[in-house]
Amino acid sequence: MSTPIGHTLFGLTLARRLGVRSPAGMAIAAVAASFPDVDVPLGMLLHGDPWKHHRKDTHTMGFALTAGMLAGFAGIVRAGSAEGERDLIADAATGAALVGSHVVLDYMPFPYVVMKRGLLGKQIGRIAVVNWLIDLVVYGGLAWALWPRRPAPEA
Repeated sequence: MSTPIGHTLFGLTLARRLGVRSPAGMAIAAVAASFPDVDVPLGMLLHGDPWKHHRKDTHTMGFALTAGMLAGFAGIVRAGSAEGERDLIADAATGAALVGSHVVLDYMPFPYVVMKRGLLGKQIGRIAVVNWLIDLVVYGGLAWALWPRRPAPEA
C-alpha cells in the first residue's frame, strides 16, 4: 500500500515515460495518480468517517480504467503536450495507466506490513511518518531509476 508520496512519484515518472512533457500535464498526472483516494475526503464529507468508503469502489481497476480513459479522451492528462491533432487512443491509455497505477501500488506488499501494524497499534502518528519516509525512499528511488534522461552531448 502506497502513500500519496508514492502515488505521486510513480505517477509523475510514468507520465514522463508515456510522453507527457508540459507542466500542466505533469500536474494533472500527479492528481490522476492519486485520484482514487478521492473517497477519503468524500467519506469525511458525507459520513464524518474518512475511511468508510476507502479502498472500495474507487479502488477497482474498472474505476481506474474508466476514469483515466475519460480524462484522457477529454485531453486533461496530456494537456499542452501534443502539437497538432491529438491521438485519442494514446491519451486515453495514458490516463488509464496513470489512474490504474494507484490501484496497482495499493496492492504492493511493501510497505503494507508497516502500515497495517501502525493502524492497529497506538503510535499511529509515528508509524505514519515512517511509512511516508519509506515511500519516499522506495518510490523515489524507483522514480529516479525510471525517469527518462537525455543522452549526454558529445564533445
